[in-house]
Amino acid sequence: MTAFLADVHGTSPSRVPALAAGEGAYLYLLGGVVRPGIRLINGDRARTLAAVRTGRADLGVAVLDVLPADITAVPLASYPQTLVMPDGHPLAARPHLTLADLAGASLVVPPPEGPHRITLERALRAAEVPWSLAVEASGWPLMLHFASLGVGLAVVNGCVPLLRAWRRARSSTCPPSPTTLSTCRAGPTTPSSPTS
Repeated sequence: MTAFLADVHGTSPSRVPALAAGEGAYLYLLGGVVRPGIRLINGDRARTLAAVRTGRADLGVAVLDVLPADITAVPLASYPQTLVMPDGHPLAARPHLTLADLAGASLVVPPPEGPHRITLERALRAAEVPWSLAVEASGWPLMLHFASLGVGLAVVNGCVPLLRAWRRARSSTCPPSPTTLSTCRAGPTTPSSPTS
């Protein structure tokens, strides 16, 4: 990480550092790092991991529910899951929700293979909360757009900023979404792997 940041700050002019991440990471997490002089690779989790594994990217940021054995990975951030709804929705007045409050709700969710969807479905199933699919949408901006149109409620990471007309309520029973910073280093991930 230290070497990558040194490259970012221009102290290693011999090469252009490369960063791979998805839309949400670029929009909501990495604003202070993205600048001219960095080669940016945009892709989902699979593309980000492939870029790190092949050396196309020096660093990748992705949501990883399981840490790959062939990549050194360190946690970057963890955000609570939050329910997003229009300000006038009946649940909007409640500052804290449980998964049971979503019983029967129509939800805007990511595609089934994504880590956010997997975490959400696992939590809803464990709590025996019935829900229906409003629409599948890729990316926080599209999920928020559908929620703003009243298509359904959206559960998003707590790092996603909202418009004034929307309300955010945190669920006390939904696990946080881990966002992991993955750096390409030789050897498997171990508890003693360096983080700088």
